[in-house]
Amino acid sequence: MSARFDAAVVIPVRDGLPDVLEAVASALAQTQAPAEIVVVDDASQDGSGDAVERRFGARVRLVRGRFGSAAAARNAGWRACRAPFVAFLDADDLWRPEKLAVAAECFAAAPAADWFFSDGAFRTLDGQLHASWFGLYADLAEPWCGAPLAQLFEVNFVLTSSAIVRRSALEALDGFDERLSHAEDLDLWIRLSRRGLATASRRALVRYQHREGGLTRQTESRLRGGIALFSRLAADVALPPALRRSAARRASLYRYKLALNALRAGRRAEARGGFASAWHFPERTVPVALGLAATLLPPALFGRLRGRRAAVAAVTPMVAVRRVVLRGWDDRAVPRAAGEARRERP
Repeated sequence: MSARFDAAVVIPVRDGLPDVLEAVASALAQTQAPAEIVVVDDASQDGSGDAVERRFGARVRLVRGRFGSAAAARNAGWRACRAPFVAFLDADDLWRPEKLAVAAECFAAAPAADWFFSDGAFRTLDGQLHASWFGLYADLAEPWCGAPLAQLFEVNFVLTSSAIVRRSALEALDGFDERLSHAEDLDLWIRLSRRGLATASRRALVRYQHREGGLTRQTESRLRGGIALFSRLAADVALPPALRRSAARRASLYRYKLALNALRAGRRAEARGGFASAWHFPERTVPVALGLAATLLPPALFGRLRGRRAAVAAVTPMVAVRRVVLRGWDDRAVPRAAGEARRERP
């Protein structure tokens, strides 16, 4: 399973100036140089592709086309390169200089792992920089190697720009699911976890940035993507019953949030149908009932209540941010023939 760590960098972009130039520069500044950098220009109207060519020339390969989604653009990128590992970097994110070097160390310690991810700093829309994404979502103890399937059913703690995937695994899974306009990254992490092992670092090797107009801001589309993904997983008879129940709970949560968005926007009929489909015992019974009741109020009374904080709070459950724990080491990470060379593990 071991392979020399040569990684291609795939950067999809659509109207990404000036951020994409900084992203490419961060990939070129790695202490362990990438095998190649492929920028996939998805029909940009702001000259992103031309700007990349002018600034970086032959150091970057440009793939132009009309792909229509981040999933399709990323797939076009990794299929255009030949390195045994593929590292994904979104056009508005940045890598720290040691990103690829740390990943190489992790793959060397766990040569059977199919993929890698790490912690990252993130900048919010109001400009505040936070030191750790894992600080919100994941408790990871190093060294770690495993298949984080159950944890991914709880929360997506993997930043796409931190992920590096073995090319053979991408080929086996056919990459990102292009039918999903959102949640295509989480879908791939889940399929990778069903197939094999991951390794990770708790070092913040990425700076992730929320941007106006970015995928993170497209709230309702993101929620619909989550509903599609977890509804499909809830119906997957190949999954253990406990994971299917987890998937059903997650789909219900997304339906509830979508209905709440519609309620806040005054789309009462849409909200009513959304709340009805979000019922899930025992987590979402009282909040769903309150949401349904709010949609049945007379229009004048509903209009007055909609702007009041207490009324909104009544139908908004106080849900703590989910955190998962990633500890331990799967012995399949090191092929049996290399047993004597295994690193010491807890």
